[in-house]
Amino acid sequence: MANNRPLLVALNAFEGGLAAFEKRAAAFSLLVILLGVGLTIITRIVNLPLPSTNELAIVAMAPLTFIGAAFASYMHQHITIDIIDAIANAPIRRIAAILASLSMCVFAGTYGWLALSLFEYAWSSGERLIDLNIPVWIPVGCIVLGAFLMLVHSALDVLRLVLGWPRTGAAQ
Repeated sequence: MANNRPLLVALNAFEGGLAAFEKRAAAFSLLVILLGVGLTIITRIVNLPLPSTNELAIVAMAPLTFIGAAFASYMHQHITIDIIDAIANAPIRRIAAILASLSMCVFAGTYGWLALSLFEYAWSSGERLIDLNIPVWIPVGCIVLGAFLMLVHSALDVLRLVLGWPRTGAAQ
């Protein structure tokens, strides 16, 4: 099962590209949170008559949480991996990893499906947040996107485990 298989190389490149996007989105979201809260603090200290920028921080929590969770699933840094790594028997450990990734597929698919309804409502209603008039569909869209990305990573992990190919991320 060498790494020179064309499909494996393509999957690694595709998933690596997704992971790079997720990592940058989470880092950028954290920066927006820090700036949003920092600007609000400065505005209050200087007593400027400006709207609170805490709303930016609230909106940025969605991509940090959900797209960041997708990156964590790529890196295999979720709670089930700690339990699976403790299993001594390799075939049982592999079956447990497949079951864990299948469970992640079910969770991400269900969560994404439910969030999609909320996204459709937020999009069609045109609802906006109060302070900075940010459309509600933006943070809700990040929930849908994060769930979809988690589904992709977990489905590709199942494929790798079933075919005996090396896994991505930290748990190699």
